Amino acid sequence: MKSVTELQKLSGNSAISGTNSNRHYTEPAMLKLIGSRVALLALVACACVLCIYFFPSTKLLVSRENQLPSPYPTKLPYRRIGNICQSRIREPSGITYHPKRKSLFVIGDEGHLYEMTMDGKVIRSKRLKRKDLEGLTVNPSNGHLYAVVEGNDTILEIDQKSLRIIRKFEINRKFNGQELLKKRGNGLEAIVFVPDPSHPEGGTFWVGNQSFDLRLGKEPSVVCQINIPLRSSRKKKAKGKIIRFFSMDTIDISGLTYDTRRNRLVVINDKPNLLQEVKYDGQVLHQYQLPGKDQEGVALDTMGYIYIAQENGEIIKFKPR
Repeated sequence: MKSVTELQKLSGNSAISGTNSNRHYTEPAMLKLIGSRVALLALVACACVLCIYFFPSTKLLVSRENQLPSPYPTKLPYRRIGNICQSRIREPSGITYHPKRKSLFVIGDEGHLYEMTMDGKVIRSKRLKRKDLEGLTVNPSNGHLYAVVEGNDTILEIDQKSLRIIRKFEINRKFNGQELLKKRGNGLEAIVFVPDPSHPEGGTFWVGNQSFDLRLGKEPSVVCQINIPLRSSRKKKAKGKIIRFFSMDTIDISGLTYDTRRNRLVVINDKPNLLQEVKYDGQVLHQYQLPGKDQEGVALDTMGYIYIAQENGEIIKFKPR
């Protein structure tokens, strides 16, 4: 082992000193200093290894663009009017407002589709030969309805007049090689169509994937933007793809709608009983406490009234304060 004098010669200094001191280190002190620095480097290396081990989903973390801390939930700025249903609705799982027909459409988990007046009177109904229908929306341009199928992760196009299924769109589960929609997972629970005159298909869909665990490696709680060949294809079966997504910091997405007046998404979450106003990049603008329970769908009409479909068959109407 080299002596302190030899170390001093190698370093080109007459003495090994501290940062702000001229005092000389003895050999034991020098060894202690070197040992402490080696230990510090080892600690940093271990921390880096742990980060790599516990955070393998780098892509998912990076893709959570603009996921800022959500604002604290406040009181809903709407006054509850009450349940408007005049007839029994079987397990409603989605609701939408049809601007051309000036009516509400409600879909049930077992395939029951209803059209009702704005005060809750059922105009007509039909049983679709499909199950696990978990969301409903409308394309104002062609008037057709679109329902999302849980598990299969498909979108059904439904004729507004005959209530027949016209086309079926299967959604690609991956985005840039990353599986966002897990096969045999909780599946899609919400859907909304956002019109865009400049888009070649007339607009895009946004769908919400249900998750009950926000930990990494679990099924992600995400809202995905989907491009569907509404105009460019006439095939009865076609494919849609995810073109964008953002992660949510809340579980159990159960409903989606589009606020046309303020150009933003409205998301409801069943278990936490929340209603969130969200920008297209995922930034939560407002978060409100949602009264009731088992909320399965949300709709907004042109007057600003909100309609919440509950699993118990009720459609709760709210008026802006």
